[in-house]
Amino acid sequence: MRPLAALAAILLSLPGQAQTSIRPQTFSLPNGMRVVLLEDHERPLVRARLNVLLSRDLEAAHPGLAALALRVLGHSDAGAFSVDEFEQLLAGAGIELVPALQTDGLSWSLLARSRDQDLALGLLADRAFRSVATSLTLETDRLATWRETERLEASPRAKLRLLLEPDWTLQAPTLEHLSAINHPDLLAFYAGALRPDRAVLILQGDLGLEQAKRLVLLSFGTWTVQAQPPVPAPVQATPQTAAAPAPAAASAPAPAAPQAPRILVRNPRPALMAMAVAAQPEDLDPESAALLALLLPGDPALAPAQLRLEGLDLVGELESDPSGSAASAETSMLERLQAIRQRGFTETDLRRAQAAWSESRALITLHPEAQVAEALADARGRSVSPARVNALTVEALNQGLRRWLDPARIRTGVLAGPVGP
Repeated sequence: MRPLAALAAILLSLPGQAQTSIRPQTFSLPNGMRVVLLEDHERPLVRARLNVLLSRDLEAAHPGLAALALRVLGHSDAGAFSVDEFEQLLAGAGIELVPALQTDGLSWSLLARSRDQDLALGLLADRAFRSVATSLTLETDRLATWRETERLEASPRAKLRLLLEPDWTLQAPTLEHLSAINHPDLLAFYAGALRPDRAVLILQGDLGLEQAKRLVLLSFGTWTVQAQPPVPAPVQATPQTAAAPAPAAASAPAPAAPQAPRILVRNPRPALMAMAVAAQPEDLDPESAALLALLLPGDPALAPAQLRLEGLDLVGELESDPSGSAASAETSMLERLQAIRQRGFTETDLRRAQAAWSESRALITLHPEAQVAEALADARGRSVSPARVNALTVEALNQGLRRWLDPARIRTGVLAGPVGP
């Protein structure tokens, strides 16, 4: 037991050490881009995470545009390099550059040896705002995006999860949506989305502050807000058609109505599973969200259902007897979630979650990727404060629980066998 006690003492002492050993250093470029440096000379490596926030109205007319736009960027010429030359430079220097579409926007993660940091940051900048997206690349990636969506839909469970996804950025596009996106739409998206004043760059690793300022200014200093490309003028409405949009506006909220048909996905094999997805409320405080994410998945009241956190969504699954009905499986899943919502958590639960969060935070200093994620959350105003975690009351925690598991926020569906109710 003594070695375990010693290990616990070391882990509990790490948060204070992490705060003194790696202190974020921040600066901004004249173009509005914010930069956070986590200076760490333990390893000859440099990590970077570039995150560009998306405005929620950018994709309103074209679902799937963000996913397609990010894919086109990855297959376009960038800066002075063709796409093949770009990939050869990455491979030759052993640089990892991974794009991602997240709930809050576009993201690129980079890992390079510190000796290649000039080249790596330059290539990151080339990819982010100096890519040349052509109509040919759009057509090729439009088809590839649809084929990828079809592959996901080949898995009944994955298809159900996609149908229940509440975030517009991550929803799978339909063929109709993809077909409606043209090259001017793509250029308009890049002009509206790829803006330095909406970007945060996190740097972690073997470089100092003055060096980081020089490199970032050299690579990203010329990034400017692009002028929106001209769009075709809307067709003038005649007196007979001028009033036509009114009914469409009135009927727009219909898909979200409680009376919407049940989402049902058929499985070639006999099965019956209910799925529930609850998106994290946008105004939920980070501390309540962090502790609820620790408490909810293991709650015994859910059994035999399982609950996990996927991004910012709580996803619940309940497998039932295949001979049962879809309605009963769905109802049983919702009943379990609402039982937890009504019961709430106790002071003991709160203290247990606070201790678990503190122990997990103690390990952040050992994981550079976790340091980068925490710095990005802090830059976006979503960081979890140790002081606020310790000050959180059980009343506030349960208030957050009731909001997250509000029946109005939960989307449900059922995976059922090839035939049946």
